[in-house]
Amino acid sequence: MGESKARGFTKDELEYYSRQMVLPEIGAPGQRKLKDASVCLVGVGGLGSTIAILLASMGVGRLRLVDMDVVEISNLQRQHLYTVGDVGYPKVEAAAARLRGMNPFIEVEPVPMAVTPRNAGRLVEGVDVVVDGLDRMAPRYSLNRACVEKGIPLVYGAVITGIGNATTIIPGETACLECFQGNLDDKALPTCAVAGVHPSIIKIVASIQVSEAVRLILGRPPLLADNLIFCDLEDLSFEKIKLARVENCPVCGSRPRSELPPIKHEPVQEICGREGRRVFVFSQDEDLGIDLEHLKGRLSDLGYEIDVDASLGTTFSKGAVKGSVLKSGVTILEGVKGVIEATWLRDILLHRK
Repeated sequence: MGESKARGFTKDELEYYSRQMVLPEIGAPGQRKLKDASVCLVGVGGLGSTIAILLASMGVGRLRLVDMDVVEISNLQRQHLYTVGDVGYPKVEAAAARLRGMNPFIEVEPVPMAVTPRNAGRLVEGVDVVVDGLDRMAPRYSLNRACVEKGIPLVYGAVITGIGNATTIIPGETACLECFQGNLDDKALPTCAVAGVHPSIIKIVASIQVSEAVRLILGRPPLLADNLIFCDLEDLSFEKIKLARVENCPVCGSRPRSELPPIKHEPVQEICGREGRRVFVFSQDEDLGIDLEHLKGRLSDLGYEIDVDASLGTTFSKGAVKGSVLKSGVTILEGVKGVIEATWLRDILLHRK
């Protein structure tokens, strides 16, 4: 490789990326585009773990990771970014540490936040591509609307059991998420905790999403623009379904039929917990900037044991009650009797009472 082609890369970088820089569609110019690119990955769970590993190892220069959860041991079957030693840590913190260790030539920005209708635009501000690693429709709708409004391409993907699908949304050109999957209620949809998910389908769909994101960064036309690919492990089938932009779509249509319908965002969610225990997740639009040192002192005063002392969150327990508070203010509580007790405990912990 000539000196001009190698300009801007260290010797170690050239060696690191050597096996993909020989690909005609990438080469040195493409690797420079990857290095200069910024991607926001929303969700670093099943899909997001694989997506993050691939984007980081391919050399996307700036990765913003957004997630509101902590690592649980039940994640490890499919979320291969994490190890047993990461249990209890905020996912974005554990993910950032792993990715920096995997590729020291990139920047990783961990954001321990939930996606809401009011903050989605801020979370994706200033990036070239957004990749969806979420597992619920409500935050996906918020993400979709923010990307359409800001003109940022969104690579969508979803998996459940042994099936998955993906598409690429180009604002102003293709169908948006609400053109073909609008008005879905998360409460009526199956979840991985109940229906299960095969790790193999996650890897397939995540790899397709990364391929599409990289094509966008390289300036190549995405193969899934106005196409939804549907994969099924049961019969190992792959089908490409043609999509069409709906002109009266209230989000992206040129002749919207109505005002934007509200997104069903719930600041307090009850989710499935281990062994049937109730789990409540509190989120908010703004980053509250919790003083974690003060929080740990408060937990100690209340008789809680600190299980994980991380930079972006604290995980604690006392008897049947377990919980985590992230630096942003996101709070996860397990083992409480109901939403009233969960709300009371969160207010106590965050010094609101």
